[in-house]
Amino acid sequence: MVSALKVRGREQGFTLLEILLVLILLAGSGFYLLIKLPINFERQHLTFQATQLLEDIRDTRQAAMAENNWYAVKFYYQTGDHHYQIFKQGKLIKNVYFKDGISFLGSPGDLTFNALGRSVGTTIILTNSLGEQKSVIVAPVGMRIREK
Repeated sequence: MVSALKVRGREQGFTLLEILLVLILLAGSGFYLLIKLPINFERQHLTFQATQLLEDIRDTRQAAMAENNWYAVKFYYQTGDHHYQIFKQGKLIKNVYFKDGISFLGSPGDLTFNALGRSVGTTIILTNSLGEQKSVIVAPVGMRIREK
């Protein structure tokens, strides 16, 4: 009777099946992240660069009005490194290079802000290696500067 009442002792550790299941789940999650993360990074870089360009143009316009000087934003797109420069009365004050994969779509016109904050209107389109686009629009009427 004693053997019938004998309680089996609790085993320690994991079975091979449990370990394999956990490894398969981790491998699947890792594979998903390897595919999705670079795409999200490309989108974030494009959004960041467009927002930085928008803020730089707004700051440049504001500085031209506040200091009663002329400022210019010049875009460089012919070479492999797409970037823009900000000038105060012809003197370089800021140079911004885009992250890898971000470039201008087409050839944006340079902007020159006078002491009243006026400039010609233009649309600056940025694109990434995935073909996604963000636009920074400088409207000539009312000098509204916005991102699309």
